[in-house]
Amino acid sequence: MTESAESAGRRTNGNGHFVREGFLLVVAALLAALAGMVDAIGYQHLSGLFVSFMSGNSTQLAIALGRGNLPEAGRIAELVAFFVLGAAAGQMLADLTGGRHMTWVLVGVGILLAISGALRSAPEPMTFAMGALNASMHRAGHTPVSVTFVTGVLVRFGQGLGNLLIRASTGWDWLAQASPWVGIIAGAAIGGLLYNRIGETAIWFAVGLAGLLAACSKLMPQPEST
Repeated sequence: MTESAESAGRRTNGNGHFVREGFLLVVAALLAALAGMVDAIGYQHLSGLFVSFMSGNSTQLAIALGRGNLPEAGRIAELVAFFVLGAAAGQMLADLTGGRHMTWVLVGVGILLAISGALRSAPEPMTFAMGALNASMHRAGHTPVSVTFVTGVLVRFGQGLGNLLIRASTGWDWLAQASPWVGIIAGAAIGGLLYNRIGETAIWFAVGLAGLLAACSKLMPQPEST
């Protein structure tokens, strides 16, 4: 019996969707690698504070307040504020640029990182850039992704594993959450190595990666901005 044109079309569309989602997961991993690289550089430059991982900074802010260390609390609060403002600015840029939002967000991130490099790894533009980077991608197809932090990624991974173990779900979509996690770990490892070898100059490697990703993004279909 020959396969109907309609069923063949559905199968082709399904394969195309699978390939596109897989491609977007690779892109998410590369964006997460950029965030990991910058966060590792910023963490060492700031002696234990983050430019991307605001959960950690929030805990340290609370500790500083509990100890009555107001100067340290103010320093951390400034990083959190710059991250939030960056996230707002990045989303505004993504909304205004529509179908080419990833490219424009990455161009903005690259410029901000270059400003940080020119100011000897100044943390403010670096943190603003990491907030903005979140607007570059929210989903890889149907899979929600996080490109600057791993807590949500690991929660979704663990929930998917739990559902599988009690047979509440037989799908393997949750495995896709490993993609940005691997990316951020790999990027942080490279960023940490570079900073240990060449110090503040390491941020220029992140500038180059942001520029390369921006250039490549012009040649590919981009994910939705929301």
